[in-house]
Amino acid sequence: MLFLRGVHPWRPAGEVTGLDALVSTAQQLMDANKERPGQVTTGVARPGEQMWVYGRAGRPCRRCGTTIRAAGQGGDTTERVTFWCPRCQS
Repeated sequence: MLFLRGVHPWRPAGEVTGLDALVSTAQQLMDANKERPGQVTTGVARPGEQMWVYGRAGRPCRRCGTTIRAAGQGGDTTERVTFWCPRCQS
C-alpha cells in the first residue's frame, strides 16, 4: 500500500498527505485479496510476480529498477521486516 502511494515507510503518520487515497488503496488491496490463499499487490498472480517490494530486498524495483531495501523493526529486528524502494517511496 505504501509503495503504491509513494509513501516512505518511516514517514511519521502526521506528515503523510493524501490519507483518503491511502485508505482507498488499502481497501482495494484487501478486497482484491480476500478470496486468495496468498497476497498479490501487483495485480499479477503468477509465481514470482505477485509483490511490488515485499520479500524483494536486493532485487530491482519493478517500477524504476532501484534496488529494493529492507530493514527490521521492533526490539528484535526480525520481528517485522519492512521492504521499500528508496526512489519510488521518498
